[in-house]
Amino acid sequence: MIFDLETTGLYAEDGDEMIEIGAVVVENLEITDKTFHSMVNPKRLIPAASSAVNGIRDKDVADAPTADKILPDFLSFSGNRIWVAQNARFDMSFISKKTRQLGIPMKQNVIVDTIGLSKMLFPYETSHNLDVIIARLGIAKSGDRHRSMDDCKYTALALIEFLKMLESQGITALPEIEQAFVKGDASSRTSKQKSRSLFN
Repeated sequence: MIFDLETTGLYAEDGDEMIEIGAVVVENLEITDKTFHSMVNPKRLIPAASSAVNGIRDKDVADAPTADKILPDFLSFSGNRIWVAQNARFDMSFISKKTRQLGIPMKQNVIVDTIGLSKMLFPYETSHNLDVIIARLGIAKSGDRHRSMDDCKYTALALIEFLKMLESQGITALPEIEQAFVKGDASSRTSKQKSRSLFN
């Protein structure tokens, strides 16, 4: 499952909040029609600097549900899937903060960062942001960058290309890409999880 957030700013622990959350499911190297999307009311004003990046304004989230309503649905949607995100540490900082505040248990098993995969596959390159990755892989832009569903789509397309490249190198199981994991969840290191294929 590829997920992406848009937020009021860069620092979850300093009071920034999520304002959009999206996810798409990739199965057998294809983007499926299994998706999750919601705007999120941050219960604070969206700074102009944030709106300048993602185009989301206060009126766009005024009638949206708050995070305490959205996160349980998001976690239910994710189930036991592997989580994947571009710069996953950023997105997880917001999800982790909010689930702690709300007392919602986190049950995700593995979180993979496409930045880590890019560094594995292109170790000689110095830049691994999403725009650079999709350009490097020849992925055409056909949507809005810095909106959750379009960024999920771009990340999913990049992931599919990365998986093909890994498979060509004989890399097909989670332990072989452990350097791309976002650390901190002990369950990601269980033997059961380590036996999972990259293509589930």
